[in-house]
Formats: sequence, C-alpha cells, structure tokens
Amino acid sequence: MRTASAVFVFLMIGLVLQPQQVVALNLTPPHGKHVPPLWAEPAKPASSEPVTDCDRIAASPEDSQKTADGVPFDSLDGAQAISKCEDAVARFPTVGRFYYQLGRSQEKMGDDLASLKSYRRAAELGSLIAAFSAGVRERDGIGTPRDDTEANRLFKLCADRGDADCLNSLAFQYQTGRGAPVDTAQAVQLYRQAAAQGLVAANVNLGFLYRDGEGVPQDYAEAARQFEVAADKGDPVAARNLALLYQQGQGVPKDEARAAALLQQAADHGDDDALVKLAVAYLDGSGVPKDEAKSVTYYQQAADRGNTDGMAGLAFAYANGRGVQRDSRAAAQWMVRALAAGNDYTFDQLTNHWGGWNSDTRMAIQSILADRGLYGGKINGDLNRETLRAIRVLGGRQN
Repeated sequence: MRTASAVFVFLMIGLVLQPQQVVALNLTPPHGKHVPPLWAEPAKPASSEPVTDCDRIAASPEDSQKTADGVPFDSLDGAQAISKCEDAVARFPTVGRFYYQLGRSQEKMGDDLASLKSYRRAAELGSLIAAFSAGVRERDGIGTPRDDTEANRLFKLCADRGDADCLNSLAFQYQTGRGAPVDTAQAVQLYRQAAAQGLVAANVNLGFLYRDGEGVPQDYAEAARQFEVAADKGDPVAARNLALLYQQGQGVPKDEARAAALLQQAADHGDDDALVKLAVAYLDGSGVPKDEAKSVTYYQQAADRGNTDGMAGLAFAYANGRGVQRDSRAAAQWMVRALAAGNDYTFDQLTNHWGGWNSDTRMAIQSILADRGLYGGKINGDLNRETLRAIRVLGGRQN
C-alpha cells in the first residue's frame, strides 16, 4: 500500500449538554478528497537484468516492476542498501528500478534531497513507482520547494502508462486545481480508470464526488455503490461513509442496524471517527441496544488514539453522568485536552455554550486554565473576559 497521500477529513460533533438529554452528533459525512491509495499489483514484467543484491534488500513490495519479493520500508537496512544499489546503478545505469531502490534507501536514511534526485532519474528511466514517489515529494515539498506543476508532470508519466496510484493522484490534482485549472470532469475520468484497476481509494473518491454532486450530478445511489465496492475490500473510510448513507436513507433504504455494523467494520480496521459514531449509536440505541457504558468505552478508545471528538465525547459523558459516574473534574480535563488539541466543537461549546455545562465543570475548567498559567481570575464558573481569553489562547485562536 502506497501511503504518501492523506485523507483530509473534518468532523464535528454537536453534543447536547442538558442533563440526561440524549446526545446528538452531527453525522454529516466528512468531506475527504483523497485517501491513501491501495496498490493493486499487476503481473511482474520480464526483465533482462539479473536480480541483484540491490533488488533483494531494497525492492519495494509495492513496486509492480520489482524482480524480487521486496522489503517493507520499516525493515529496510538503509546503509547496506545504499551500498548495494550504488553498485547496481554503476553496473546498469539505464535501469530505472535500481535508481528507485537507491532513492528508497536514501529516504530511509533521511536524505530527502538525494532520494528525490534518485526518484526523478528512475522516473525518467521508466519506473512507475518512482514517478509516483517523486510526484508526491514535489506536491508536498519534501526535499524540494513545493511544485504542483512538476508533480503533475511526474504523475502523468505513470498515469499515461496506467498506474492506478498515479491516476488517482493526478485526479486529485485536477479536482483541487493544484498545478492546473480545476477540471472535475477530468478528475472523474481518471478516478474511474484507477477504480477499474481495483484501486479502492479511487472508489472512495468517486463516492465523495457523487455524494456531493461535484463534477457529476448528485447521485446518492451511485455514491453508495462506490463506497460499497471499497468497503467490501476492507476500506474503513468507505465503510464509515456507507454507514452514514444508511443512517440517513440516502441512496439506500434507511437501516440503522446495517449502519452500525458498517461502523463496527470501519472501527475494526482502525477508523477513529467510526469509534465516535459507534459511541453515539450506543448512547441513543440507534441500530444497536442502548448501552451508555459501552458508548463511553468507544469514546475512550477514540480518545486514546488521539481523536479529539472522542475526548469531547468523554467530557460530555463525565459532565452528565452518561455511562460513567458524574465527575466534573474529569469532564473538565477532557474538555481542556480536546480544546488544546484544536477541537472545533469544544471551542464552540466553551465560547458560545458555556452556560450549558454545570457550574462544577465550569469552575474545574477555570482551575485547570489557572494551573496552566492562562487564567488568574476568580474560580467562580463565570465566562468573564479573562476566562474567554484563556480559552481562546489554549484553543489557538489568540496569542
């Protein structure tokens, strides 16, 4: 799996703060635009060059043009591989895979400038994965100033030869207008080509486009179909977004039990946002038996993974005694932790809905802000000017 691209997902949860009132989170699907591509490996091509030590110790398992099984990046011995691959490059200076494997070894040793140079050379010699790797670095400014135009040139080198990851990445560039004018129709065409090769990331991206009506007529049924193709192959983002369609009855019959099962599938594959949504499902009994204690368990799992919505969910649970014993100090601690991590929901609650939290929680928040040196006023639970300033500073909204 090539993992150089990122999912851009922005979730907010709107927690209702009146005691004993069922929480309602905003279940609008995230507007992700590009997800990590999953490499569908074609048959290995014939090669006239011998398999070398460079191949044996530095080939990537994800390289469709490799001649050896490949070594995962975490297991790569960068120093040894550089030595062997420099020898291979000297012996076979027109073979792209050796330059790619040299660049991979240099990347492992932290030499971004050298690795990009090797990837570029490998790309010009026909290495598809090198063109992708160099394109990602040009796009993201790794080892070089960011250059989307050059990134697109490199992505096109391998996209024109049918590489699914490059098709997917070039589609994203057209979709977002990076290095080229926005051309969503072209993006859709490229995503379809990548999806036809089995790249589930492309199915997910098509699902977003059909769901939002971006570049294509809005079609929830087609969005659901695209998400389902990817979910059936284990993609957690697809499973979560398909669950949201089942929750809303958009493009599929409304089915909260099916939605909960898909959320569990996504959570089992590492999707933190699915954990938060499962917490909501168990809190209000949506598609699963109501179980507030289990809801807290899911919030805790998400929070333990660094998910700020999970932290905010725990704050709600402790403040209102939902699934756990009421604990204003714990509620405040999770609220402040979420705020410091940049959670938008928490910032909104503390600045616009301060009075919705009980007085003990409000005073505990002031106390924690004071312990951090951000607040020097009275611990009285009032949203005074100094409290508001401390909240804004901790939330990164004011110097």
